[in-house]
Amino acid sequence: MPSGDNISAMRLEIRHLELVVAIAESGSLRRAAARLHLSQPAVTTQLKRIETFFGGALFVRSASGVFLTHTGAELVREAQSLLHQLRALQRKAQVNAQKESGAPVKVGGIPAQQFSLLVNALTVVLPRHAVTSRTIRETGTLAALLSSGELDIAVMRQFPGFPLATKAGLEQRLLLREPIFIGVSAQHPLAVNNEAELADLADENWVMPDADDSGMNTYIARACASAGFDQHIAHLINEAHVAFALTAARRGICLLYPIGTVRDGLATLSLAGTPLHRELVLVWRTDSPVAPVVPELCSIIADGYGGLVEKAPFYRHWWHSGGSTFALP
Repeated sequence: MPSGDNISAMRLEIRHLELVVAIAESGSLRRAAARLHLSQPAVTTQLKRIETFFGGALFVRSASGVFLTHTGAELVREAQSLLHQLRALQRKAQVNAQKESGAPVKVGGIPAQQFSLLVNALTVVLPRHAVTSRTIRETGTLAALLSSGELDIAVMRQFPGFPLATKAGLEQRLLLREPIFIGVSAQHPLAVNNEAELADLADENWVMPDADDSGMNTYIARACASAGFDQHIAHLINEAHVAFALTAARRGICLLYPIGTVRDGLATLSLAGTPLHRELVLVWRTDSPVAPVVPELCSIIADGYGGLVEKAPFYRHWWHSGGSTFALP
């Protein structure tokens, strides 16, 4: 037992509270020691000093582990609250320091037009911050990077029936409902039309990307089933230029987003009633430097996207023929 002088000299520190909480949450001194990367004798010695400091036992020892006393339970409850507040304080201070130092804003997202529009908007709205970016297709990966703080903001996609799961510390805002058009060969009988029913494609071979965690492939298959047919996928292609080449050669039909690269040899069809679409969603960390400026970012992105619509003749016609009512949130 430490001497009275040593006990009176002891000052309660954060590490002492962390030790008590670790013991309570793990239920044993051995597991707490492993969690704290300490030896079990060190944990035992520290606990004795802490209990002496508070003037009574915090735990009851038994062969199966340790159990909180009434005093210990109250202490642990208050300690957990205090540690949570300290972590929040630390995170807030770090974010504020990043804001003041102009630390880079980290952007992620799918390779959609809104991605580059977001990067450009950030350089306008947060001119003191550098911007780093990376395109990532996987929904789960983007969500994990946002949650961990590796990304501050991202453009993500969701499909009907497959909504994004909002995690603690993240917020999201719908940017646009973007139609999915159909690409057919310029020699295809439907190429003379600007629009088709989804059911008109019942006998077609489809060129599709590999299924991913967004749910897109299942969504497309379900839409085809609702139109009265089973989708027949002949080619699984992840490179757009290869998919376009196969489609131009009449090996199948493919999905087209309304704004994209040159599509030589293809004709574009819109689908009556817009049965296929994706939702583009902005997701950001609530504690990141971008959080206060999201409304301004969304306004700039919307203006930029409108300019791209005007430069795409087929999409412009669809947009001004009532499509904008569907697309805009």
